[in-house]
Amino acid sequence: MLAPLDEQFRYHTWATLRVIDHCLELPQEALDYTIPGTMGTIHDTIAHLVGADSWYLTLMTGDESLGIREAKSLPLSELRARFVESSGVWQRILAHLDDYDPTLPEDEDSVEVPHARNLLLAQALHHGDDHRTHVWSILGAKGLEVPEADVWMYWWDTYLKSAD
Repeated sequence: MLAPLDEQFRYHTWATLRVIDHCLELPQEALDYTIPGTMGTIHDTIAHLVGADSWYLTLMTGDESLGIREAKSLPLSELRARFVESSGVWQRILAHLDDYDPTLPEDEDSVEVPHARNLLLAQALHHGDDHRTHVWSILGAKGLEVPEADVWMYWWDTYLKSAD
């Protein structure tokens, strides 16, 4: 059995890839759909989710090569590939979590935050949920299919379906 945090990040990966894979099947013009109350178009929301996830990895590790520059300009297929890479880095971090104790530097919007590991972990998970929901909301409002991507479906796909 996986540790709870490992399971949460595996769900984060599964759900995000489910969103991206579903959107890869949409007509190109649907990626420009948006509705009030969401952060932007479907494409821009996915790009933001994937780009931010990579930025959290940079903050966690100090490795700037993990960040994705100009995520909005990348097609969904490239964003998917980059997210798969980022998910592997998260798994390596989780396997050695005690080795990470990042300090977030002070900037114009916030103060320095020492010992920010747990903050970054929580933010990555919350941020993914928030923006996956934005994409689902846009699809539903536009009358398009909204596949299930909640934890129950993850559990079914990951543990129960494979036992059949």
